[in-house]
Amino acid sequence: MVQQSTLNNSGPAGESLVSKSSNTGEKSGTKYPWAVFVALAMGMLVYGVAESYGPVFAIGGIIPLQYAFLGLSLPYIAGGVGALLSGGLADRIGRKGSFMITTGMIVVGIAIYALGQMTPQTSRIYLITLIISFILIGMAAIGLETPVLSMMAEAVPARSRGKSLVIVQNFGNIGVGITFIPLLLGFSKVSNEIALILLFFAPLIALAIAWRLMSESAPWTAVRGSANIDVEDAWQEQDGKAEKVKVSIGLPMRFLILIIIGVAQDVAFVYFSYGVGYDYFNLGIAETIPVVGGLTMAVVGVVAGLFFVDGVSRKSFTIFSYGILVALWALLWGFFAITHATSGFLLLAVMTLLFIPGEITWASRGMLEPELFPTLKRGTYVSLVRFTVWVSAGVITGILTILAERGYPFNGTAAIVMVIFVISLAMTVLWQRRGFETKSLSLSGLDTALPKTPDRTGK
Repeated sequence: MVQQSTLNNSGPAGESLVSKSSNTGEKSGTKYPWAVFVALAMGMLVYGVAESYGPVFAIGGIIPLQYAFLGLSLPYIAGGVGALLSGGLADRIGRKGSFMITTGMIVVGIAIYALGQMTPQTSRIYLITLIISFILIGMAAIGLETPVLSMMAEAVPARSRGKSLVIVQNFGNIGVGITFIPLLLGFSKVSNEIALILLFFAPLIALAIAWRLMSESAPWTAVRGSANIDVEDAWQEQDGKAEKVKVSIGLPMRFLILIIIGVAQDVAFVYFSYGVGYDYFNLGIAETIPVVGGLTMAVVGVVAGLFFVDGVSRKSFTIFSYGILVALWALLWGFFAITHATSGFLLLAVMTLLFIPGEITWASRGMLEPELFPTLKRGTYVSLVRFTVWVSAGVITGILTILAERGYPFNGTAAIVMVIFVISLAMTVLWQRRGFETKSLSLSGLDTALPKTPDRTGK
């Protein structure tokens, strides 16, 4: 079966894609690629740790105050570039190769940061190494998402693709929570740095697992002409008799909707986790929010993945997730306007509630992105969306932080964020009316809807 090829790295990518279809009596599309899941889940844990690198240094006071805005924006802007590069690599050299290169960049980024620590914080060398490390780790962290999403969409049977995409991404939330625990426990700056650097041994583990247990997806090897199997047959081996996706909307509209809901989701996640607490709340609650939020998102992600995402249509799940995002942001806005609270249990409780839509909006866009594009260009197209989203979200959160530092009131920034969320909700309504369903459907429909060309490699 195709799934067995994903568990075997002993030969070239695509080797024996159908020869192992087995005489054991298993039906096509029934074997789950657990090794791929473990490798990619470890990668997403790395993603969560790496994504928190800049914010934890800013909020924890590990870097000078005047550089805080760099920690809260630069990694995400660089992340957009990383997504763009890793997506191109994913389509050229494969999902596995792109995954390993971007994971390795995290190790390099940490090494550069460590070198910078040998110089005074007031020196130019310190600032340069800080910027380079923020850029490299931001590029790698966000760059990891594209090969992970592409591989999960192409290696998991259609009936369990949704829950797999949600749960594997959920390991990123665990990484965020782990990274902020030292701050919550009140460790010194030195202890924070040591804890964070130790956490970056995770990329080495992810690299080892990927190298030994993960090979390229069958649809990718087929569409690139690297295997003696047609791409439609590769999908059928994986998905069995699942009905095909029926494409009903063009690429420009898909890009527009995904980018707008993606910007809203990223602004929500970054601003909920790091920005609003750092800008307007007491330091204690600002340090607590990422841990509580990360753990809340982890629980919500598992529950949503196991019990909801494959039980309702993607359209309904998406419009619901962005609907409660608008509702709960309005709740925080109203609570703060009435109480002016900057600490306390009730404020933390309202912030915790916000991580419910913070997670399920991530889940909804994380499922849709790889499910709306054909295999030949899936990595590139997903990365174009991610590039636009991360750069836009990085600029927006950076501006919000600068406005707060200059005394701009919460009421004003809350209004800006609400406009972004309402526009994203409108896009989900548009998708509900004009888009096509993908839940439990074979993505072969995206490939067979393309015009036939004599060169299957796409060159």
